[in-house]
Amino acid sequence: MRPLTKIPTALALASSPGHTLRPMLATLLPLILSAPASCSPPIVQEDVALRLDRVFPQLNFRRPVFLAGAGDGTDRIFVVEQEGRIHVFSNEEDPSSTTIFLDISDEVSREGNEEGLIGLAFHPEYAENGSFFVHYSSSVKDEVGIVARYQVSQQDPDRANRDSREVILEQPQPWRNHNGGMLAFGPDGYLYLSFGDGGSANDPRGNGQNLSTWLGAILRIDVDKRDTDLAYGIPPDNPFVNTAGAAPEIWAIGLRNVWRFAFDRANGDLWAGDVGQNEWEEIDIIKRGANYGWKRFEGHESFSKRTSLVHGEHAEPVAVYRRKDGISVTGGYVYRGSRFPSLVGTYVYGDYVTGNIWRIHQNADGTFINQLAARSGLSLASFGEDDAGEMFVTSFDGFIYRVVPSNDPADAVLHWPRKLSETGYYLKGKDHLPSESVIPYQVRAPFWSDGADKVRYLHLPQGSQMEWTDEGVWGFPVGAALIKTFEIEGLMRKRTLETRVIKRTETGWQAAAYVWKGKDAILAPQGRTISWLTKGGKQSWAVPSASACAACHVDAAGFALGLTTQQLQGVVDPNGHDQVDAWISKGLLKAPDNFKTAVQIRLVDPHDLAASLSDRARSWLDVNCAMCHQPNGPGNASIDLRLSTPLAKMQILNKPPTQGDLDISGAQIVKPGSPDLSILLSRISVLDATRMPNVSSHVVDERGVDLISAWIKSLKEN
Repeated sequence: MRPLTKIPTALALASSPGHTLRPMLATLLPLILSAPASCSPPIVQEDVALRLDRVFPQLNFRRPVFLAGAGDGTDRIFVVEQEGRIHVFSNEEDPSSTTIFLDISDEVSREGNEEGLIGLAFHPEYAENGSFFVHYSSSVKDEVGIVARYQVSQQDPDRANRDSREVILEQPQPWRNHNGGMLAFGPDGYLYLSFGDGGSANDPRGNGQNLSTWLGAILRIDVDKRDTDLAYGIPPDNPFVNTAGAAPEIWAIGLRNVWRFAFDRANGDLWAGDVGQNEWEEIDIIKRGANYGWKRFEGHESFSKRTSLVHGEHAEPVAVYRRKDGISVTGGYVYRGSRFPSLVGTYVYGDYVTGNIWRIHQNADGTFINQLAARSGLSLASFGEDDAGEMFVTSFDGFIYRVVPSNDPADAVLHWPRKLSETGYYLKGKDHLPSESVIPYQVRAPFWSDGADKVRYLHLPQGSQMEWTDEGVWGFPVGAALIKTFEIEGLMRKRTLETRVIKRTETGWQAAAYVWKGKDAILAPQGRTISWLTKGGKQSWAVPSASACAACHVDAAGFALGLTTQQLQGVVDPNGHDQVDAWISKGLLKAPDNFKTAVQIRLVDPHDLAASLSDRARSWLDVNCAMCHQPNGPGNASIDLRLSTPLAKMQILNKPPTQGDLDISGAQIVKPGSPDLSILLSRISVLDATRMPNVSSHVVDERGVDLISAWIKSLKEN
């Protein structure tokens, strides 16, 4: 078999044709692949910030979830679309089109947001045997994950032979989330693959600590031989081959949902990103037979004390981050390309929801350093490598990006003015007055903010314009900023709490909060909690971190959530004019000549009793939930809560929940006429980890709960 680039000699020999040295290395290889992380060559390098440069600008994909090269010397790139297609194109500067390499979309389930065609790996001898492997959720065998082998067409190297499919293994999925999905060949020539813990939430079946199931584990199989009754072979040095009752395919256990893992081309280390439950996202280096602790542990901390480790001790993660920094880890790669020598040896990974990117390097003493490297603002679906080891990112905006070093600060908000008065948006003084450089505006349906009132302003660089779009999400010039100040009623007067700023920069949107103290507000990029005493006792307010801001201001929703056509049209300004029309007439908003605000879809105030119950409830869901729950949004459920979506296409009526039923027998996302059986209502009614939305709110919107309950009760079964 063809060895991967820069693999140590023993591993390269083990990958030779026919695996002739596998028996003699049955002991050696497990030791190499399970060696302590400190055995990896120490990496000493300066701090390197990163950025994502868009490449292949003429190409746009639909939910691209993976990218890879075939390793066959042709320098082609393959991009996997979640719906069931694989594209191929030449790895050149500006390809104009792609070829569909494989289309199995009619056999792939997209019922769950995490289901689909989710993994691709080319055989190390692909140039000779034409074999490749895919991992997908089956629509034919519903709620089953399938790993299958295909062959390339003998007539056309850019097309697969769809009829060549051979199912290698199948795994029933108890729920539609946590499917794992990664496939990769190790330096030993074996295929490694991941399955999540089966889904729902909190691992209700205890799969993470169950050696008899593939769920919650990484498997290792030999696709070049067959054992009795199997379409593959069991490597004899797998750790649980001789353990009674254990699945012999298992390589490592105790994993919640490893969406992406990757081998370091230089030393064979297997790096994995494991998605957390409530508090911690983690990066692990996967070792032979190791137990990564789920659900006894989440990250470094105890999660379920009632759960016992079924095998070994807890293998601690290499790095972790909290929910204030991200919500869903996307594992990456150790950079081994040649374009950027400063990145060599750096492990790069990110967060799917916030778009944050981190880098990990190892010190001479073997310790690991985890550093924020960029705030991309993108939905980081997957990292990938081409044949030369250059690193890319696929995003749900449909484009491909290259990971490159940057001279800009890794965390730009740390370099914002320390005081709000220094930004030019507000004047310094006890009255907290805005400057003349900002423009006040109002929205039709405000986001629930724990009972606080909000004052909104817009800043545009002199001579610049916003741009209206058909989608209702506007375009903004570099330097534009949205400023929102939060106030809450106190004993004697309103208390000014914080001012959030989201700014359009050269590289995208950045956001952070300023906390008011006296006559000015101070930058708080890490967030903080404000507390004060009232007659009723202590009252608190949570100021979000810059990353938490990014969890709602996402690319799918256009980042600038309040400045949309449906939020602003029809609002009358202090001069008695329609807000949108006034901005157009002043040259602040560029719109088509035939633009008519009266014909656009409008949100309504959820508590305006003059509006219909349906419009009020749908507006509440749009403002509070649809930033995530819409096409290509980061929400886990495949639902669309935008007001513009017809009720029948929202995918909520009589649909089973994919994230757990909260112990509600017969629960549906929305059960018409039955609020008690509707998970959506339950999720907005609580303050625990199941809360929706799960950021930026720490008080239940009781009026909103009553509104959604009344709306569900009014719905009729078809």
